[in-house]
Amino acid sequence: MSASSGIVVHITSGENADWRMALRNILNLYEDESVPTAAEAITVVVNGDAVRFLLASAPEATQINQMAAAGVQINACEGSLDRLGFASAALADGASRIPSGVAKVVRCQKRGDTYLKLP
Repeated sequence: MSASSGIVVHITSGENADWRMALRNILNLYEDESVPTAAEAITVVVNGDAVRFLLASAPEATQINQMAAAGVQINACEGSLDRLGFASAALADGASRIPSGVAKVVRCQKRGDTYLKLP
């Protein structure tokens, strides 16, 4: 991967097992030396029912905080948050509200980021 491109990770599943698998895969990607990936090159876009995993009250909120502190950009779709009745203030530290998850994915792909759908 060139230094100018990144990876956009798209997560939509509201299933607990899928969310845990996605987090493991992001960590595996970051730690795999055969595909050097700086944390700053990873953009996580979460929409649909999966946005509930980005809440401060979610069991993995600490992991979200740690990923963001390392430089991973974590985005929650505003439309999904609104549809499910979650306020921006309910998001875990490090997660940002964006107007449209799918639009963010498309913008990342247009700039040359590799698309990774988990799960």
